[in-house]
Amino acid sequence: MDRYITINDKKYPFKEGETILMVAERNNIHIPVLCYIRDIAETGACRICLVEVEGVPQPVASCSAFATDGMVVHTDTEEVKRHRLKALEFILLKHPLKCGICENAEDCVLRELARQMGLSEVTDVEEVEHHPLQDWNMLLYDRDACVLCMRCVNVCRDVAGCDAIDVVARGNNAHIEPVTEPLNCDFCGMCVDSCPVGAIKDKPFTDSLKVWELEYINTTCSFCPVGCKINYGVHQNQIHRTRLSCGTSICSKGRYGFKFLDIDKRIKSPLVKKDGVFIKTDWHDAMDKVYHGLTEHGIENSIIVAGGWLSNEELFSYKALADKTGMKFITEAEVYFGRFARLFKDKFGHYESVGTLEEVENSDVIFVIGADFARENVGVKWSVIKAIRKNNAKVITIGLQRYDYEERTFLSLIADYADFAGEFEKIKSSDKNIYTALRKQISSNAKISIIVGNEYFCGESQLESILSFADYIGQDKLRAFILTYDKFNYVGSLYAGGLTIDEAVSISPKAVFALAVNPSTGKNEELMHLIENAEFYATPDMFLTGTVNKADVVLPVMSVLESNGTAVSLDGRLLRTKRVVQSPVNSKSNLEIAHILGDYFRKKIDKDAENVFKQIALSLGFNADDYESTEEVYRVKDKIFNKTEYSYTEPEYRERVVYVNPRHHEGVLTKIIFAHEEENYPNFPEIEKYISPGYARSGSILDNLAKGVKLIPR
Repeated sequence: MDRYITINDKKYPFKEGETILMVAERNNIHIPVLCYIRDIAETGACRICLVEVEGVPQPVASCSAFATDGMVVHTDTEEVKRHRLKALEFILLKHPLKCGICENAEDCVLRELARQMGLSEVTDVEEVEHHPLQDWNMLLYDRDACVLCMRCVNVCRDVAGCDAIDVVARGNNAHIEPVTEPLNCDFCGMCVDSCPVGAIKDKPFTDSLKVWELEYINTTCSFCPVGCKINYGVHQNQIHRTRLSCGTSICSKGRYGFKFLDIDKRIKSPLVKKDGVFIKTDWHDAMDKVYHGLTEHGIENSIIVAGGWLSNEELFSYKALADKTGMKFITEAEVYFGRFARLFKDKFGHYESVGTLEEVENSDVIFVIGADFARENVGVKWSVIKAIRKNNAKVITIGLQRYDYEERTFLSLIADYADFAGEFEKIKSSDKNIYTALRKQISSNAKISIIVGNEYFCGESQLESILSFADYIGQDKLRAFILTYDKFNYVGSLYAGGLTIDEAVSISPKAVFALAVNPSTGKNEELMHLIENAEFYATPDMFLTGTVNKADVVLPVMSVLESNGTAVSLDGRLLRTKRVVQSPVNSKSNLEIAHILGDYFRKKIDKDAENVFKQIALSLGFNADDYESTEEVYRVKDKIFNKTEYSYTEPEYRERVVYVNPRHHEGVLTKIIFAHEEENYPNFPEIEKYISPGYARSGSILDNLAKGVKLIPR
């Protein structure tokens, strides 16, 4: 039986549990809001969204008043407008409209509301104590500007899943503070984007420019494979600020990582090594040396190493160059988790995750296996938190540590000695209550997802065990099987193909040309050994860090923010990145370098990203015209679910080291910012030397980490 609510003399159907505001929004009826955030628990704090309900003596907050059958609502009566104006005047007593000196003036919800209601100032503002800006590590809090709308607290709790800030004190002394001092969270900056008045600010942007001086360029964040949309605020060819775009959010990497572009130690000219010292040269001389270095020992003894930051176009172009010349080719993705990826493809028919992040959000049960979201893909955590909020999803974690959202989980298990496979066996057959409870969850729910990450890939020796566990759950119940990792385009890398690491080691290449990869101990160190053992090594790069210092030739290269291209997200979406700023004059894109190198070998390599995509689209599972599409495009794939042949073998219980991704910064692209103290950039609260788990169940760190395992940041 349909239910109807009347708003401004027109009847509208509604679903049980919808508020007046939700019905109004769906039917394009404008009700002004300040504290309200869609899909988040309402607070009714600002009273701006007041409406009149017939039969109710006082106006009600439409964000928190539920629609009922037969309810009659008026949104624009003189009485409603009068109450809204009083509510706004009360807010402006605390936050006067001093827009001329506010960097957020043209990006302020409160100012826009004042304009709509015809209010330019409140004259009887009382003199109150002024408070200095509070330093929250990468953020600044202006207590005097805060209107206590609670948006930041709500979004931190219900979207980011951090619970890192809250309201303290009462009355005129009420304000926002970190739950722990100093603030230590994901630093996603959702609180900044949700603040309607700019009371919470990005520290790197503060006092930089006014928001109206920025031109915003919309693209895809390239710091992880989730593929969030992002707006870069640009002024005079320099990025000053990032903001979320198209309803998505961005994590700390996307929000602050762009600063690597401004480091003055960026390589500005080709470099060649002479007597152990780099000297500047021109492109012609440098490319001559690259060509001769790759051919001197026989082209069949040379290898191209392609990193996980490369675009699809760069990956396939260098693979084509290798095939046309006889060089070998290997990707960083193959070294990191190629063996598991091939097992995964044998089972499901493709390299990208099964299902989508949206299907995670709609799940009833979610198994998180060795995936520390804060170190890999914070965006995936947001989908998990949404599932908890939206569906009351039961989240079960099995990891080498307790994660920072422990209190939200249904059950948290520690895989001692990295024996994840043993935990799966207990879930299948153990009589212990915790495992029988998990079996009940599996049997009684129809939508189940699995998320698996770095701790599993790098710690578990029986990699088939998680695939066998998917068989136990069953094809009819498994909605999503998400793989998390740190690099932007591992999926595209795997489709590009190439050698396995065992094959690469067996040929012992004499010359290495490495792109967008800087391996180190604990991070694809097999590639590091290939480079160290080679007689010639060249690389396009931006900084002289790590293995780049060992190169014979270094070529100044454009970053992903200075070029166009595509990648494939972890769940199979086509991600399109576009140029945000112009690169330094002497830098070239990886595609241009491939084109030049191809000319030396008399092989044609196209340097136009769009042309290359159209040539490789079908190989990637896309159509050529997808490059121009403004819609979300997923890879075309068959739904396969092959049985995994596997039998559990009890492992040798010995202490082992598992390398994990660093938190808040990633590789040289952002870590280099913190390596030079003379650069005046704010620091994240931790540059880790050891792992401290996000959630402390007891006073002992040993109770929160797996036995027999040392977790070391790469």
